[in-house]
Amino acid sequence: MPRGSDDPLVAGLVAGREEALAAAYEQFAGRLLAAAWGMLGSREEAEDAVQEVFLNLVRSRSSLAEVESLQGYLFTAIRHAAVRRWQRRRRDCASADLVAAGNVAASDPPRAEPSGRLERALRALPAEQREVVALKIDGGLTFAETAAVLGMSINTVASRYRYALEKLRQRLGEERT
Repeated sequence: MPRGSDDPLVAGLVAGREEALAAAYEQFAGRLLAAAWGMLGSREEAEDAVQEVFLNLVRSRSSLAEVESLQGYLFTAIRHAAVRRWQRRRRDCASADLVAAGNVAASDPPRAEPSGRLERALRALPAEQREVVALKIDGGLTFAETAAVLGMSINTVASRYRYALEKLRQRLGEERT
């Protein structure tokens, strides 16, 4: 059985204190939004995912007593919220016959129209590499924290990150020429 958290912020959340929720939002919402935006490619979807995470935080506050890392818990929650949104988009697109038309890859979420070179290059990454980049860069997590959120080894996370950076360099170099 996990030992739980000694974090006073977690204790405040478990107790249902509004100031603890406000402090958690202040501390994590910006980074969660950036990570979700990086994964989803849509600010609106990212904002909805962050709202979903904090709503669930309030609803499931009693289970937080066993959480060892609030940051890890929240970034895992944002990842799950993003995955649910990807699945919902795929399902919606499939029902509209967009998959058959070739507009959406069956294994990847539909992409918002990217605005710049870097954004286009990021959107072209495979979902698992884009997710690592979003958590590492946009979320500000370390490789170890990213590995914990994704439930994989630190070596796998580091490899996906390295492959993503190589693809970004290649793609940005190609666009320049």
